[in-house]
Amino acid sequence: MNNYAYMLDGKAYINLTNKCCNACTFCIRNTGDGVKDVPLWLDDEPTSAGEVLAAFDKLNYQSGEVVFCGYGEPTENLDVLTAVARELKARGYMLRLNTNGLGNLVHGKDIAPELDCMDVVSVSLNNCTSDKYLSVTRSAFGAKAFDGVLDFARCCKAAGLNVVFTVVDVIGEKDIANCKKLCDNMEIPLRVRQYVADNYNG
Repeated sequence: MNNYAYMLDGKAYINLTNKCCNACTFCIRNTGDGVKDVPLWLDDEPTSAGEVLAAFDKLNYQSGEVVFCGYGEPTENLDVLTAVARELKARGYMLRLNTNGLGNLVHGKDIAPELDCMDVVSVSLNNCTSDKYLSVTRSAFGAKAFDGVLDFARCCKAAGLNVVFTVVDVIGEKDIANCKKLCDNMEIPLRVRQYVADNYNG
């Protein structure tokens, strides 16, 4: 099955890949193949914007926010991501990218300028230090992952993008407070997400 576009609670989402360089302890991939009753594991990842837009058009979603958030990290399929974003922005949709913030490390370059269609770039900060980040994310990039996330956020901000950090409340109040200090120093807002069993909370 290839759900390149899907609906949850009246909002449209775009699902571009199964790939992710993190293996977060709280991820829905640990407990199933989708969210609620929507299967998200792709048999074949899209290789063109046309495939994704055809699926999106079937949703008959006329207006509102479109979120790039699927079963993997959207920036792993960067060319399709940016092509779809350009078309949806031209149609007047608000766009949000939910990302692990490791796109620069994945591609070996600053990809922030290519994300200029996004109204919001929501970056998973996950924790307040490199060691704690790695214990939560088990990132394939190891010790350099945390600094990679911070650098990505800085690049997005420098490119004029609206950047937001997120953490999941399972890390505890002390680490959340330290994350807030880090975000304040970077002048990037922090959103604390509530953990639920299927990692979905609207």
